Amino acid sequence: MASPTLGGRAPSPSPSAGPIVEEEEYYSSWSLFLVCALLILSLWTSYYLQIKRIRAVHETVVSIVAGMFVGLVIRIAQADAIREMLTFKHTLFFNLLLPPIILNSGYELKQENFFRNFGSILTFAFLGTFISAIGVGVLVYIWSSLGLEHLNLTPLECLIFGSTLSATDPVTILAIFNQYKVDPKLYTVIFGESLLNDAVSIVMYETLSKFHGTEVYLQSLFHGIGIFLLTFTVSMALGVIFGLGMSLVLKHSALSHFPRLESCLVALSAYTCYFFSNGITMSGIVSLLFCGITLKHYAYHTMSRRTQRTSKYIFATLAQLSENFIFVYLGLSLFTSAPSSKVTSYFKPIFVTITTVCVIFTRYAAVFPLSEAINFFHRHARGQRTDELPHSYQMMLFWAGLRGAVGVALAAGFQGENAETLRITVLVVVVLTVVLFGGTTARMLEVLGIRTGVEDEAASSDEED
Repeated sequence: MASPTLGGRAPSPSPSAGPIVEEEEYYSSWSLFLVCALLILSLWTSYYLQIKRIRAVHETVVSIVAGMFVGLVIRIAQADAIREMLTFKHTLFFNLLLPPIILNSGYELKQENFFRNFGSILTFAFLGTFISAIGVGVLVYIWSSLGLEHLNLTPLECLIFGSTLSATDPVTILAIFNQYKVDPKLYTVIFGESLLNDAVSIVMYETLSKFHGTEVYLQSLFHGIGIFLLTFTVSMALGVIFGLGMSLVLKHSALSHFPRLESCLVALSAYTCYFFSNGITMSGIVSLLFCGITLKHYAYHTMSRRTQRTSKYIFATLAQLSENFIFVYLGLSLFTSAPSSKVTSYFKPIFVTITTVCVIFTRYAAVFPLSEAINFFHRHARGQRTDELPHSYQMMLFWAGLRGAVGVALAAGFQGENAETLRITVLVVVVLTVVLFGGTTARMLEVLGIRTGVEDEAASSDEED
């Protein structure tokens, strides 16, 4: 029977369909080859730096520089097909690269230290992120109002821009802290802040984006705060529910006799939680973080020994690959993400410089007053004689405020005539802060005289005997 097409004839297959598919496969192979080669270079550099005990350079800086070099070569060679495939895609970042890092962070969290310093972590993660986001937004709006670079930004656009640049990502610093075995309290505060900070900045960005194109009034502020708190609370509850559900399944079944099935189900329950939370417009990061914490606290002890080891090492391996891939990706994106039009039409060097200064200034304005407030509370409310966060810790917290790939991924959602300029500005600021602050962390530890070589046996996360 003839198909119901025009004239009763089925359309003939396009003769170019085959070659186009083959061509796409050809370019995708080259793109994946470049990414794999850069990842191998990054991991081998990490091995070499650790063997030689070289602290001045870190693998993440090498990854970014190598990615920038390859991206520049692709740009100069005008390999547009490969450039298109290597362009930073926020869907790839949020669906593939970010979940393993968050899951491993929650799963390997040293819970005793985390909840002992929970007040400080929440203060920096919530108030610190708000100060950074609003501070950058206000300062950038003042700069754009001067009209020096023909940027006509609305107050809402500036706040959305500020929220993307409020996401810290001190992967480099935490990796150096691990090598040096820095004081557990400092490590935990920076680690905990970075975890919750990413979630807070994403929820803030999504909340502000809902007001895009509408009139903003005073009640919009309270409405936005309500949406933010509801999203965060529901997301946290979802993570705990999924984690407890998987724990009950493991406890009341004989899955421990089938370690491979058990390992798969544990990992899938966490990922299902993440995607379900995102699917109902909640925060997948918050859900996944608390799902990982709940799984480690309740489900871990009912797993078979083989599943305990498998889940631990699979999550850690995926997180390591994702972290290295993100930094390679950022370096590549510096040249592959930019549009093909004239560079001066979207890259504003003075605006980039001003934004970088604003990010550093607002980080300073957030860390030191909040640290003093925490010290004041511990001295007067708890009768503590020593500072909870001495000056050297405050300086290290300030230094750990480098921006990360979460901001770049969020920037993909910018709208309006200045969207391209704002995207490239976020990307350049992220790369600058990673290279500037990440590359000098080891030296700062020595300058500030922060304790290193501290063994944290009491709070270790169930390492093998």
